[in-house]
Amino acid sequence: MTSKQTVLVVDDEPSICWALEKMLTGEGHDVVTASSAEEGLRLASQHQPAMVVLDVRLPKADGITSLPKFLKATGNAPVVIITAFGDLETAVAAVKNGATDYLTKPFKLDDALRTCRLALQRSSRPTEPKASQSANSTASVLVGSSPAMQHVFRQIALVADSDLSVLITGETGTGKELVAAAIHRHSHRADQPYIPIAPVALNPDLIESELFGHIKGAFTGAVDDKAGLFERGDGGTVLLDEIGDLPLGTQVKLLRVLEQGEYTRVGDTSPRKTDVRILAATNCDLHSAVAAGDFREDLFHRLTGMQIHLPPLRERVDDIPPLCEHFLTSMGYDESTLDGHLVAELQSRHWHGNVRELKNTVEHAAVVARGRALATADFPAPKPGRGAGATASIQTLNQIVAAWSQQAIADNPTTETLHSDLLAKIEPPLMQVVLNHVQGNRGKAAEMLGIHRSTLRDRLRAYGIDD
Repeated sequence: MTSKQTVLVVDDEPSICWALEKMLTGEGHDVVTASSAEEGLRLASQHQPAMVVLDVRLPKADGITSLPKFLKATGNAPVVIITAFGDLETAVAAVKNGATDYLTKPFKLDDALRTCRLALQRSSRPTEPKASQSANSTASVLVGSSPAMQHVFRQIALVADSDLSVLITGETGTGKELVAAAIHRHSHRADQPYIPIAPVALNPDLIESELFGHIKGAFTGAVDDKAGLFERGDGGTVLLDEIGDLPLGTQVKLLRVLEQGEYTRVGDTSPRKTDVRILAATNCDLHSAVAAGDFREDLFHRLTGMQIHLPPLRERVDDIPPLCEHFLTSMGYDESTLDGHLVAELQSRHWHGNVRELKNTVEHAAVVARGRALATADFPAPKPGRGAGATASIQTLNQIVAAWSQQAIADNPTTETLHSDLLAKIEPPLMQVVLNHVQGNRGKAAEMLGIHRSTLRDRLRAYGIDD
């Protein structure tokens, strides 16, 4: 902050007002404080502050309801909302009502300072704050109170009502589809079509027909004209799941949709216009795919108007209790059926399938319990490859690799291909087991291995493996 400005802080907690006042006066600003919305509005009219820091929970009138009044009283000065209830609905309501940003209690002063600085740098505000809109009530909602999920909620709230393309990243089962649905649900396109599609699940020969449509006679079997999803989704939102598996040729045509808002049906020559918002999701490292030439760099940059990363469950174990309560409640159970001992046991597990695996596990236990309080025996055992058995297997594997390495070095002390020789021994059986497990589906095999589909294809060819 370079110039002296007046900031209004409205919070009924004296300690919050004191801390923010000290922080902002230290930046060289004048600070006035209020303990209620009514007092804050009176001070706003008197002092015309350059920014308002407004708590949600206030005596009588709450912050969300009062927010439009503060915007009117201050001539649309930036408003930063403070909330102790860091859920997605509050975040979206705050932004839709015109808030510039929001902080979740308890917050660090460094975070508050950074947020206030950015808010004061805002040169303009929307002239008409939008009315709050509640999301549809469904069982498939984002749940979490951890700092990591609060960051995700904040990103959704800030980007939802724009038309930016969003790239959603994260491991399988973290909830990427739920993030996409939440962005659409809280956008100005909410009453328009929402079409999620996974190109990897489509016949490779028909991907472009599904995306862009085709005209009669475009190929064998095209007996009629067909609208693609960009035509059916006009005005709405399209989610392209596992975008990393999109063929390069189709990537070029998708780039045209993003840059020019137009596409051409397969077999046609006349371009058509479309107004769709494109969201993309992937569990792959697109940076590596770009470096390997498997994904277009220009498309990557066009897709990432904002990137939202969903952390794996192992990085937010504090969210396991509320997630379990949510799953149980959606099944008609009282969340109190899950005691502290069970919660601790669930938090100690390795959730490689993330939230999706946790949901399946809790639902399994609920079905087995048949309405009584849940017990440890109701939950399925950790899947093979986890827990003590996994540790023993890893130790055995480490011993085998060490013995092989020692022998290989003894046979050829000057070797320069030790790493590639080891991979040639280990990768073929690994890939064969995975291919058998997914019944030869290379897309699913690549996802399970955590590598790009083209990388899997090249290595199968090199190893002479036929799926």
